[in-house]
Amino acid sequence: MFYIKTADKLQRTSKWRESLEGGLDYLKQVIIDDSLGIVEELEDQMQLLVDSYVCEWKATITDKEKLKRFRHFVNSELADDNVVFVTEREQIRPATETEKQVLEAIV
Repeated sequence: MFYIKTADKLQRTSKWRESLEGGLDYLKQVIIDDSLGIVEELEDQMQLLVDSYVCEWKATITDKEKLKRFRHFVNSELADDNVVFVTEREQIRPATETEKQVLEAIV
């Protein structure tokens, strides 16, 4: 939460820490020793984030209307024949053009 409150937008945590005046020692003083007297406030804010967290992907796949946005064609249940998947490491991924040709030759 201290990072969220003090970092620039889109600033990586490593760059943020490097830019802190006093570096890691200062960060330890703020977080561990509560040198600024804000740790309880930071904990409350973190708990609020945890309690209000919603996984957008889970919300999408459980909502039939939102899930329709991920069909090949918005106005049809048909799939796009050009999209072919292959299994790799027990997961699917789009086939390369070469893999598509091999699969077509088998069929």
